[in-house]
Amino acid sequence: MQTLKSKGVTYGFRTVELHQIVSEVTHLGEHWESPGSREEGHQHRYWELGYAAKGTSDLYVGEGRRFHLNAGSFWCVAAGTDHWLWQGPEAAHHRLFVGLQLPTIVSRHSDWNLSKLLREVVVLHEVYQFEKLFARIITEGVSTSHYQAAGLLLGVDALLLEIVRVGTDGNRRGANAIMHPAVSRALNLLQTRFRESWSLERLASESGMSRARLAELFRRQVGTSIHKVLNKIRVENGQMLLKDSELSIGQIATDCGFATSQHFARIFRQLTGATAAEYRELYRGR
Repeated sequence: MQTLKSKGVTYGFRTVELHQIVSEVTHLGEHWESPGSREEGHQHRYWELGYAAKGTSDLYVGEGRRFHLNAGSFWCVAAGTDHWLWQGPEAAHHRLFVGLQLPTIVSRHSDWNLSKLLREVVVLHEVYQFEKLFARIITEGVSTSHYQAAGLLLGVDALLLEIVRVGTDGNRRGANAIMHPAVSRALNLLQTRFRESWSLERLASESGMSRARLAELFRRQVGTSIHKVLNKIRVENGQMLLKDSELSIGQIATDCGFATSQHFARIFRQLTGATAAEYRELYRGR
């Protein structure tokens, strides 16, 4: 296993030779790309799965097939399929990806019907819950640790199971049965779309409840305020990027949804007891 800096992108890395740890996984990584950038057409000997965390792009497959991707879109391209990505005009683009040897996985989960679901090309939209699943696989892949192979396999299986569920049941989102549906919806929006700017008014509108009622129910059932939950989710994402990426602290602040690096710094220290630089240094020293 080795992690390499990717060429031709604003920032990015690829961890390769993962077959030495888990035969099903070929590589994984993240790319931050500039507006209008375009890949050369290419194909792989494995299935490539990707998730757009930020920005829009067009996925071109074969001769003339085009799929538009937004933040929250997932795509899968089968082995031996020509494809390339063309990034949209937005200032920043961020995607996560993993390469899998699907035939090996199919033999482990024959009842999941993966061969049919992950055919030549698959695109799903508004599957924001996929980001954490991709992030988990990437964290397991880049961090040498006890039971790394088991952690990587569990991460891959969790992602594939969610793909199967979405592909079978439609674009469902699991709800916590203990919570009011509007609170569950609001919490899911914060967890999966934390980069966006969320006012109470907008969150209430998306959740189908009045502002006052949502704020009251959210605090009662979650145990804290909407604002504090959003900050915690953003800081947790920041911690992951500080450990696993070479992005500057300012870039991380923006990627996590903070308006300024100063705001990120203040909230980060408030919640972790350390500055972002101290936190990064602590994990680099391990």
